[in-house]
Amino acid sequence: MDEIGNEKKLDEFIGPSSPERKPEKHAKKAPLFQWTGHPFVDAGLVALLLLSKKDSPEELTEEDVRKAVEFASELYARKEWSSGYIHAMMLPNSGILMANPSMAKKRTPEAIAQNLLNLLNEPEDPKAPICEICGRGHSRVEPVHRSDFPLVGTGGMRNYFHSGKDGANVCPRCLFLVQFLPLIAYRLGRVLVMHAHPYELTLELHSEALRDVKKSMLASTARNFKWPENFLFRQVGEIVRKTENRELWKNASITLYYFVNNNQSQELQIIHVPAPVLRFVAYAATRDREGWRRIVSLGWRKRPSEEEFEDYERRYSNEVYSKLLSGESILYYFTDRKNRLANSKWALLEFYCSEVLGLDKDALEFVKSIGDRIVETIEKLPENQLSKRVMELERAEKLYQFEAFFVNTEKLRQRLGVKGPLMTFDEFATILTSYGEDLNVSWRTVRDLLLFRIYEKLHDRLMKTLEEVGEEESEEVYGLEEVEE
Repeated sequence: MDEIGNEKKLDEFIGPSSPERKPEKHAKKAPLFQWTGHPFVDAGLVALLLLSKKDSPEELTEEDVRKAVEFASELYARKEWSSGYIHAMMLPNSGILMANPSMAKKRTPEAIAQNLLNLLNEPEDPKAPICEICGRGHSRVEPVHRSDFPLVGTGGMRNYFHSGKDGANVCPRCLFLVQFLPLIAYRLGRVLVMHAHPYELTLELHSEALRDVKKSMLASTARNFKWPENFLFRQVGEIVRKTENRELWKNASITLYYFVNNNQSQELQIIHVPAPVLRFVAYAATRDREGWRRIVSLGWRKRPSEEEFEDYERRYSNEVYSKLLSGESILYYFTDRKNRLANSKWALLEFYCSEVLGLDKDALEFVKSIGDRIVETIEKLPENQLSKRVMELERAEKLYQFEAFFVNTEKLRQRLGVKGPLMTFDEFATILTSYGEDLNVSWRTVRDLLLFRIYEKLHDRLMKTLEEVGEEESEEVYGLEEVEE
C-alpha cells in the first residue's frame, strides 16, 4: 500500500450525500413528460405535442398542458365520445373521463378537466412500487385497471385477464397521458395506434387523426379504411413524398397495435413492420410509384381498374401487404404473367431483392446478365416460337424443368449461330445449385428474375402472339426436344 502514494478515504471520493449538495446555478428544469417506449402512453404524449404544435417533450409548457386538457374535456363530455367511443372501445366505465353511463348527468367539460388536473398533480407515495411504464416515478397505491388504462387488468374479476393480476402499477403522469390516447387513435373496426421510431415518425403518422378530430369533432375513421396495414402503407407513401426525408427511413421501425378494450372483450393484434420493408415501401413510393401500384394491384383476387384502386385499398385485404408483413417473398408480383409485363422498373426490383430478400448485388447483376443472354438468343425466333420458349420458363415448377429450359436454350443458341455460350459450366452450376431450396432465395427466385428481364425486353413482341398461342403449343415442352429450324 505504501507504493500507491497518497490515499483518500471512501467518503472523500463520494463527496457529500445528495441531500446536502447544492443545486447547480444553471441546472435545466426537468421536462414535464418524456418518451416511455409504451405505445399507449407515448400516443398520449403525441396528442399533447400535436395539439401544442411542438416537436419534442422538452418544449411542452404548463400552458400547453392546460389547453390540451380543455380541448380534450370539451370532446369527452359529448355522448359520441363518452359512450360511443371511449366506453365502447377503449376505456370502459372510465371514472377519470366519466365514460361510465351512470355518470351521464354529472359529465361536464369542467368535471372531466378537474379529474385530469387532479390526476396530473396527484402526489407520489414513496412506499408505492415504481411505475411499470416509465420506471421513473412511483405508481399509484392501488393498481390501475382497464377502465383507466387499456388492456391492463380487470380488478376483482381476474378470470377475464390472462395473468390473473388486478391491474398494473402505473404512475399518475403516465396515466394522465393515456387519457389523451382517444384524440389521436384511429377508429377502424377496432382502435389503431401506431408506434414508431424515430418518434418524429409517430407524430407524422398520427397528425391526420388530430386534423380529423378538429375538423369533425369526432374520432378519426382513417378515411374509412377497413384494414390497418392498408392504411399504414398508404400513409407511408404519402409521408415519404411529402417530407422527402430519406434519412427518416434508414433505421425506421413501426409497430401497429390494433385492439378493443370493452366490457365484452379485450383483444389485441400486434403487427410489426420490418425495417427493410419500410425502406422498400418508402423507396417504391418515390422512385417508381406507378410500378408499385401495379404490384399491389395483383394482391387482390380481382385486379382493380385505375378508378377502383383506392376503393379496393380501403375495403379489401391485400396479399402483397400480408406477405411483406409476414416475411414472405413478393417477387412473383413483380411480373404480370397474364400480360407478360414487367410491373416495375429493374431498379425497384433490385432494391427489393437486396434490401428485403438480402440478395447480393453481384448475384443480381449475374442473373441480369444471364437474362440478357437469353433475350439475345430467343429474340431471333419468330413470334410463335418465341412465345413457346418463354412459356417453357413460365411453367417450370420443378427443378428438372428449369434445367431443361437452359439446355434447350443453349441448343437453340448454337443452331442460330449466336456467338459464345449461354453459360459456362460454372455459371450453370451456380444458377441451379447455389440457391438451394430456401423459401425466398431459390431457383424459383432466379426464374422470376429471368422472367422479369425477358418481359422487360420483349413485352411488345410477346403480346402480339399471346392470344395466338393455342393448346397445341401449350403441351409439355420440358423434354430435350429438337429446336425447330
